[in-house]
Amino acid sequence: MSLNRPQKANALCIQMLGDLRGAFESHAAANIRMIVLRSTSPKLFCAGGDIEEFVKGPLQLEQQGSGLRELIGAMARCPVPILAVARGKAAGAGVILLSMVDIVIAAESLSFTCPEIAFNMYPGIVQVALETKIGSPRARQLCLSGQALSASSARDLGLVTDIFPDEDFETAAEKRLAYFTSRSEALLMARKAWLLSDPAEAIVQRVGMVEHILHENFHQSGVQDTIKSYLAQLRSKKNTSKPPAVDQ
Repeated sequence: MSLNRPQKANALCIQMLGDLRGAFESHAAANIRMIVLRSTSPKLFCAGGDIEEFVKGPLQLEQQGSGLRELIGAMARCPVPILAVARGKAAGAGVILLSMVDIVIAAESLSFTCPEIAFNMYPGIVQVALETKIGSPRARQLCLSGQALSASSARDLGLVTDIFPDEDFETAAEKRLAYFTSRSEALLMARKAWLLSDPAEAIVQRVGMVEHILHENFHQSGVQDTIKSYLAQLRSKKNTSKPPAVDQ
């Protein structure tokens, strides 16, 4: 299963959220042994939610919020192990994806970050996902600080399983995947243990409890203007980086 929206840094739009949820649900029903999630980009995993989409209005924000809740539910209910192969940046909703898998095979370049605080927003749904792996105080710290967490620090916390150098990462990751594939029964038992110790419906309920905060925060004074200003700066940078036209 691959994230393949490189022109938007794999930012998760409403359609992608629905496609991912449907893929997890259909894969889980297909009697496969495990699911592997990765990015087609060699430089990044996922930049988070598509802020250019949800800043369009309350409806888009609501659809993204419910889409995230439904995706988290599909991943939490999945009866087979989920593995991720990741390098580069994982931000916001990208942190959610990596928090909801059983095993993360990471490149040294992988970093976790919750940049929402820069827009005067608090990523409550990200906090809930992080709390499936790490303690609440540390999850809150990551969400409030906006600081990047390196792959090695993430491994110390339990968010990352293995780390390999970026050079020849694909080969190393495939070898590690083969190792886990040959131990699929053990991974299946580990998945069952997780489902029993942290039931899916409890996770979905926690997401539902904080989801309204996303909407409340979005409508607070200055938040939307801050996001729109950031997007305008991005567009300006893209325009100035384009090569000048050549007259024929």
